[in-house]
Amino acid sequence: MSVMLGLYRALAPVAANVAPLLGSHMPKLAESLAGRRGVMNRLLAATPSVQGAVWIHASSVGEFLQGIPIIEAIRSELGTSAPPIVCTHFSPSGIAFARKRPCAELHDYLPLDLPRDMDRLVSAWRPRLLIFIKFDVWPSLTLAAHRAGVPVFLMAGSLAPTSDRLRWPARDLYRDVFDLFTHVGVSTEEDHRRFTGDLGVSAPVSVTGDTRVEQVIVRYEESKGGDVSERLCSLGGRLLVLGSTWPPDEQLWLPVLPELLSRFDDVRVVLCPHEPLPERLAELENILTMSGVANVRLSALMQGAGSDARVIVVDSVGVLAEIYRAGHLAYVGGSFTTGVHNTMEPAIALMPVLFGPRIQNAEEAGALVGRKAGFVCTAPAEALEMVTEFLADAALLRRTGKAAREVVLEQRGATERSLAVLRPHLAP
Repeated sequence: MSVMLGLYRALAPVAANVAPLLGSHMPKLAESLAGRRGVMNRLLAATPSVQGAVWIHASSVGEFLQGIPIIEAIRSELGTSAPPIVCTHFSPSGIAFARKRPCAELHDYLPLDLPRDMDRLVSAWRPRLLIFIKFDVWPSLTLAAHRAGVPVFLMAGSLAPTSDRLRWPARDLYRDVFDLFTHVGVSTEEDHRRFTGDLGVSAPVSVTGDTRVEQVIVRYEESKGGDVSERLCSLGGRLLVLGSTWPPDEQLWLPVLPELLSRFDDVRVVLCPHEPLPERLAELENILTMSGVANVRLSALMQGAGSDARVIVVDSVGVLAEIYRAGHLAYVGGSFTTGVHNTMEPAIALMPVLFGPRIQNAEEAGALVGRKAGFVCTAPAEALEMVTEFLADAALLRRTGKAAREVVLEQRGATERSLAVLRPHLAP
């Protein structure tokens, strides 16, 4: 065992004892710890039904969506001889999302990464293989699996150029952990360079691609003929979609919407808050009304009201793929806070994609920028200028939308490439 890995394992129990104290000041951490109460007992009790399983760890919603195509491919490949599949999650949002859309025999929190607990769990479950999605890799679990002879993989791996994991001391720890892996499958050539060059991983690394692509394409195809898409298209004109927005994103757009809508009388805006809570919706409606912008909630529009409204405020979840299908130009939120949300959904829908400055968490956003199909805007005047340029030039709008779609389509086949890496290890 390396020095850094040994130090991590020694300090893990200390961190676990400190976490509840931090939870009193960090609501999400407190929620995470509450969800983990009794988790080891639950997981060990499930042993008879999950021994020999394919174990997938997907931290949150995005990682779970990347894992779904792999789960489906394994089941399709092995048919009736497929082993049980278990899926552990780190974040409360990840486990909540997965429990609403279960695709494994078991969905639960991953216990805190304590050496003794990970050893017990691996020994009890005896998984056929362990797959981490993207980068939420836990050293004690990895070492326990490696010692037990369980093949360990990373799929749809990604490592941002600004990641703290590329700096000491995390760099040395994660290099040692990844050297225990059977294979590291990464999303892009840039990820390959960072894993092998910057991080110094000596385990096999290959570009398998981002498995979310298949999910994005499927959702886009399934959205055809959807009620929401059809209703938005029936309004005529063009749609600017502001998707998955947080308050800083809305502060970028709300000051310039009156000017934008006065310049283009055929344009409407669909505003989709990431969290459409009643108080947020009421606040947005009040700001729009005070600015003289006619607005309507999507639920009311679907009932026939507000056809003359210039801004449609989305008050439900799960309809963004349909909204993007009806759109002409998109802005994706999140990039003024923790990082940009899914930019592939608007890109596959043939739209230029705008976002704020924090896109290092999403390789596809960087790829869109590199292909001049994605654009960073940081101030209201800049956002207005960019949108005006596209709306005033139909050929530019169409050409840039096609370039955005190509960025997504070039990633097709990621699931099959991932399965090819896993296939030799799936037999019992």
